[in-house]
Amino acid sequence: MFYDLNIPVTPSSGSTPSAQDQLETRKRVELLAHLGYQAVAYNNEITGKMPQNHVNPVTKLALPGINLKQYSRLTLVVDDISQNYGLNTNNPSIASYDILAVNPTNEKLFQAACGTFEVDIISLDMSARLPFYLKHSTVGLAVERGIYFELCYGAAIRDATARRNLISNAQSLIRVTRGKNIIISSQAMRAMELRGPYDIVNFGTLLGLNQAVAKDCLSSHCRAVAMHAETRRNTNRAVMSVAPVASLAETEQWKLGGGTPGGAKRKKSTGDGEDDKDKGANKKKATKDQTETAK
Repeated sequence: MFYDLNIPVTPSSGSTPSAQDQLETRKRVELLAHLGYQAVAYNNEITGKMPQNHVNPVTKLALPGINLKQYSRLTLVVDDISQNYGLNTNNPSIASYDILAVNPTNEKLFQAACGTFEVDIISLDMSARLPFYLKHSTVGLAVERGIYFELCYGAAIRDATARRNLISNAQSLIRVTRGKNIIISSQAMRAMELRGPYDIVNFGTLLGLNQAVAKDCLSSHCRAVAMHAETRRNTNRAVMSVAPVASLAETEQWKLGGGTPGGAKRKKSTGDGEDDKDKGANKKKATKDQTETAK
């Protein structure tokens, strides 16, 4: 299952997307489905502190005949370490989005994003020269917390300079992460900037990833981001998560008190162990009788 977790849908004017914006979004999404993607995230980007009473402008499309998971995503471009950005699930504006990403613009904010921010994705502007060096110790904090780093290839298609910067920055990120916790997204502004998943896998190998890991950057790593986001939204103090009974799959109905899966198998296994023990005792007794008879 392939994902593209960055389809920009920031309104060009006002607080809601125009008809032209929605038409362009539909073109990109339909092409993604045609290329073989099964999940997409609509990304609304905000620079600086989020305004009060912010309303999520993302509208998930009605796509008859297309089986495509749709997520809403917020990316905050943070530029001031002293600001309180309210990056927690108690903020109703944050909670209205499925996935939360942050784009730090300096080293202090990058360290805070890796170590303390409650986010799912750290997205750096790889199309420009980074204003700080990526360090393994800092990046390792994010990896331990289950946060993923995003590489976007859309800018590399639009501009040759951005392509050179992307390749250089991506290689640095892959070096410090050792290929862990990386996702690859399009950030495509137009449908013609989208590429098929196996084209992106080949692009990942050019950046220094092996083919299997490059494929994971479009599939299992993205699925882990979606699961991390769901856990962040539904977990209270990282101890207990709450889910409705109706959301349980058929294989998980035993949690309601219908018995423990594999119980009968374990019981049978215990019985087999007792039978083996009895057989061993009988064999030992028969050997003893034969020895006494011989005497």
